[in-house]
Amino acid sequence: MKTTFRIPLTVFLLLVCAYAGAQTVTGKVTSISEGNGMPGVSVVLQGTTIGTSTDADGNYTLSNPALATGTLVFSFIGYGTEEVAVANRTQIDVAMTEDIFSLGEVVVTAFGVKRSEKTVTYATQQVSSDELTRVKTDNLMNTLNGKVPGVNISPSASGVGGSSKVTLRGNRSLSGSNQPLYVVDGIPVTNSGNSNGQPNSAYGGSTSVDGGDVISTLNPDDIENISVLKGASAAALYGSQAANGVILITTKKGKEGQTQINFNSTFTASTVAYTPDFQNAYGGTTATAKQSWGAAAAGTGERNTDEFFRTGTNWTNSLSLSGGNEIAQTYFSYANTRAKGVMPTNDLDRNNISLRETAKFLDKKLSVDASINYTTQTIDNAPNAGLYLNPLVGLYLFPRNADIMPYKNQYEISSATGYDRQNWIDTEDIRQNPWWVANRNTNEANRKRYLLSGSVKYEFNKYLSLQLRGNMDHIEDIFEAKMYSGTHATLTGGSPNGFYVYNSQTLSQKYGDALLTFNLPMEGAIKVDGLVGTSITDSRRVGLETGPGSLGLRNPNFFVAQNVLASGDMNATKTIPENHTQLQSVFGTVNVGYHEWLYLNATARNDWSSNLSYTPDVSFFYPAVGLSGVLSDAVDLPSPITFAKVRVNYAEVGNTVPLYVTNPQNYTNPSTGAIDLRRVMAFATLKPERTRTYEAGADLKFFDNRLSVMFNYYKSNTLNQFIPVIPSAASLYETAYINAGEVQNKGFEFLVGYDVIRGEKFSWNTSLNGSRNVNEVIDIAADRGINNLVVTGNNNLGYLGQVAVGGMIGDIYGYQLMRDEQGRVMLDANGAPRRTTNFEFIGNATPKFSMGWTNTFNYGNFVLNVLVDGRFGGKVLSMTEALMDQYGVSERTGDARAQGGIRVNAVNPEGEAVSTVDAQAWYGTTGGPNGIMGQYMYDATVVRLREASLGYTFPMKSNVVKSLRFSLIGRNLFYISKDAPFDPELTLSTGNGLSGVDIFSQPATRNIGFSVNVTL
Repeated sequence: MKTTFRIPLTVFLLLVCAYAGAQTVTGKVTSISEGNGMPGVSVVLQGTTIGTSTDADGNYTLSNPALATGTLVFSFIGYGTEEVAVANRTQIDVAMTEDIFSLGEVVVTAFGVKRSEKTVTYATQQVSSDELTRVKTDNLMNTLNGKVPGVNISPSASGVGGSSKVTLRGNRSLSGSNQPLYVVDGIPVTNSGNSNGQPNSAYGGSTSVDGGDVISTLNPDDIENISVLKGASAAALYGSQAANGVILITTKKGKEGQTQINFNSTFTASTVAYTPDFQNAYGGTTATAKQSWGAAAAGTGERNTDEFFRTGTNWTNSLSLSGGNEIAQTYFSYANTRAKGVMPTNDLDRNNISLRETAKFLDKKLSVDASINYTTQTIDNAPNAGLYLNPLVGLYLFPRNADIMPYKNQYEISSATGYDRQNWIDTEDIRQNPWWVANRNTNEANRKRYLLSGSVKYEFNKYLSLQLRGNMDHIEDIFEAKMYSGTHATLTGGSPNGFYVYNSQTLSQKYGDALLTFNLPMEGAIKVDGLVGTSITDSRRVGLETGPGSLGLRNPNFFVAQNVLASGDMNATKTIPENHTQLQSVFGTVNVGYHEWLYLNATARNDWSSNLSYTPDVSFFYPAVGLSGVLSDAVDLPSPITFAKVRVNYAEVGNTVPLYVTNPQNYTNPSTGAIDLRRVMAFATLKPERTRTYEAGADLKFFDNRLSVMFNYYKSNTLNQFIPVIPSAASLYETAYINAGEVQNKGFEFLVGYDVIRGEKFSWNTSLNGSRNVNEVIDIAADRGINNLVVTGNNNLGYLGQVAVGGMIGDIYGYQLMRDEQGRVMLDANGAPRRTTNFEFIGNATPKFSMGWTNTFNYGNFVLNVLVDGRFGGKVLSMTEALMDQYGVSERTGDARAQGGIRVNAVNPEGEAVSTVDAQAWYGTTGGPNGIMGQYMYDATVVRLREASLGYTFPMKSNVVKSLRFSLIGRNLFYISKDAPFDPELTLSTGNGLSGVDIFSQPATRNIGFSVNVTL
């Protein structure tokens, strides 16, 4: 008895001791993207078979004496493996990250929701932060050029800090905006903060200056990635704001368990990539002649452009700090950009400050995310677009035999008054001294932007969560233009004392939404998830301005509002009528998966727009539906096919109408106090635009993901266009509006990527993307006898922008040479060519095909990236060349004189054949602002080396410096093919007008420099 009792007691004591020495660890495993608990995650003590799995809520418990000094390994299919040292801890929570190589790419969709690429039923493409910051520009949108098929980006020819025109899959609207919606961290922001608007006249003037778009002020080093939602189905959840697609920007935030300091410094030097071709053999008829049609003379003009343009520079420095634990994370950054354009006095200074805090509370069920972004920006002397106040007009048209240096060294005569203060060769309004324009026709655009965002998300359980979000986007813009005494009287309203323009506007956009996300607890082959929500967007713009309508300055060169003379009963300073809009919405989407290979997505949204007040239907509804199937998961495919997915979708989106057109009201004139009668016909039956889109595509991968192919085909029709018309002569109204018109876009996109070499020491990846979009105006208002619509008036110029049935948005019309039945040019009695009596279609700048080819080479610690892109087809107009011909300064006019005239197949009024026409008679008629513009259309095809960078990562042994990389970078290094005398990609305006037209635009630049990246 004694013995039998002793053995069980001994065993019991041993068990007690063993239990007392054991280490117990508990915790929860969640998904870092969704925040939900993850069931079935394997938790194993490294190097042993000791382990467990998480329960339905993601919780686990593991006990063993060896745990205290061991390492836990967390693994789950489709997620990256996590290894965590226990270090005597008893509570270890882990957030796991999706492994994009096992799941397929994780993409950001509407409202910032991350989804596996295989479950998405529409086309989307994501651009990483590395691609955005590898070769920086002063406008981050320009870095997308050539990288995303179906995205057309045209930088503004307006110097440093200029806007970018972005269109996704072509232009849709005849009179509205064709720019996409910009969304930051799932929340829409504004891109219309430029108080001075966009250039809209070929003549330009004091207010025809691009002050930069809002999106360009973002710090690219703060961006994690950009997703481009091109199709209506992808963007449908954002409603009418996203009628032209969406650019989704995801910013960086602090990461759990990582403390990091990152410093980036980039420097580039910019030089003019080209200048026009000048003749230098003929001068003026006199020493002060306006034009260069005189006798042969030794010229000095070959150095004129070199004397004016300078080497531009761009310094961008940014510093970021990030870190955090499993409860709270912090991200802070500061960036400064200082740039000098190639135009004298054109400078940019920008500062960005960003702070983002994320945290979890209540056992991690409550997630809070808050951020503030503050930006200040000053752009000095953005180049004017057009003929007036543009220094390039005087520079290019200067007589070729005259010496320009005296006018550079002394551009003003301080003892003189009025126009005599400007030291110049003549008194023509469009041709001022270029250094006078740069220093005495100045402008300044100042911007302050506050972007405050906040989000609160509560997870009731793993099936249901509620998120409340909001932001305030507050933009303050001040624009000033100063024209000193001595500026041509035509440009100062006749004032000899100078002219002053002051414009101050504040735009405040507030946004809020509520999202209820669900994931139904279903077992079996079918999975259902989705969200329902509601949102409100409220925008208000107020401001005041001084200048338009005034008589100039009372006292010379004293630029304050009190010194501006009133014109008639107009006050010198007046408030700008307030613009206030509000959009309220409800929406929902549901995703149904079947056996994890077939996916159905359905979306619905209804918007209530304040712009539709006083109409029978103040709201508009639009649906979207998509279906995709992962064939490689459904059936056995040949072994070379790694992945195969096909998708189709249909969607409708709306686009609201302009402000205050449904019930125009008489209002008190802010300048005079009198009642102004609005002679605009009320449009009580106005309907919003509606776009219907069909899309089909496929995503394929071959040879163990070595080769990937993406292809899309789409067709969209935009109806109910908003069209201004002129009422009948008997009407008391000056303007009326109608719903009519239809614009169609159809085309295809593709992206092919291939790992040519996959070696340990050397690798080479190449990708080619391409797209084609065909735009057609199906109808304007045929039932009302309207078959064309003028977009840009000709203003006594030789061209206009016009859309017509059967044509395209962006069509250019102008005079052509008049020809007889045999095709011969018809001459007048003076031997000059005759022109057509009416404008005819002469071209459209839209490319027929766009392409981008990217190559990445890795060798050891070296990496070389090269991007070549091209736009093929289309026609562009150069009014610059037309005026240079009229003035006799172009190379072609010199060549024509040298060969005795223009060789041409022509006929005179008597019917006699003519083979040679006097050069001055020819170019005096074809050239000039009102010339035969059909002669100045050029092929818009351009192929260039867009980007190149060669980087080296230094091997580091320091415990302080974790990474150090140095790169040589270049942008727009050279043109492989270009026919036009200017860069066809540049645009005078990001609006619908002036597309494809060069009117003394600032030339494109070649940028070369270096970047340094340090991580601590």
